[in-house]
Amino acid sequence: MRGLLLSTAALASMACSALAADLPSTKAAPVYVAPAPVFTWTGFYVGIEGGAAFINNSIRDTTGAKADNNPTAGLIGGVVGYNYELPNKFVLGLEGDAGGVLGAKQTKNNAGVPFYNDHSYFADVRGRVGYAIIDRALLYVAGGVAFGDVKTGWTGGPSYTDDRVGYTIGAGVDYAFTNNLIGRVEYRYTDLGRAWSGSVGLRTETDSNAVLVGLLYKFSGADYAPVVAKY
Repeated sequence: MRGLLLSTAALASMACSALAADLPSTKAAPVYVAPAPVFTWTGFYVGIEGGAAFINNSIRDTTGAKADNNPTAGLIGGVVGYNYELPNKFVLGLEGDAGGVLGAKQTKNNAGVPFYNDHSYFADVRGRVGYAIIDRALLYVAGGVAFGDVKTGWTGGPSYTDDRVGYTIGAGVDYAFTNNLIGRVEYRYTDLGRAWSGSVGLRTETDSNAVLVGLLYKFSGADYAPVVAKY
């Protein structure tokens, strides 16, 4: 009788173990950890910029007499560009900008006769090379082709507007306040060369030093790290 009871108990224990193995697990599901956004400079951007240009107009007339008009003008315009960030934190980019020149007209006297220079627009197409010193701060240099106009004339007399092509170089820093919103501070030198305005008898050579600030919106804000599940 005792052997029968022990055998029955053993069979019952085995049956309970088998039944428990078939029951669903009560172990907690893994905790989902959202992927962490990783900022990247890669992407298209647009923005606005403005600042001041310190313009040097060096003028000569047919007699060889020389004078300088050196106005300080305002700049305001728009920016569009694209950056590509390499794995080593270097950033390559292409950018174009254009805008208006405000308050650039200045009048001087030449042998008692007043003449003036004026400028109304600027535009640039530039390549950029930068380095992300930290994830959200980019130091860069830029250079390319510059476009602009130089208007020369005698007060109350003939005038001549010359559209020119020159070059520009500069350097600056971009800082990403968010994944999409970027601030900028930049220095830019532009040389529009020299041209002879035969109708007014003046040759003007023009260059400028400008300081600009900008606000950019980048359409591609971040990459994402791999998803991690914690058990």
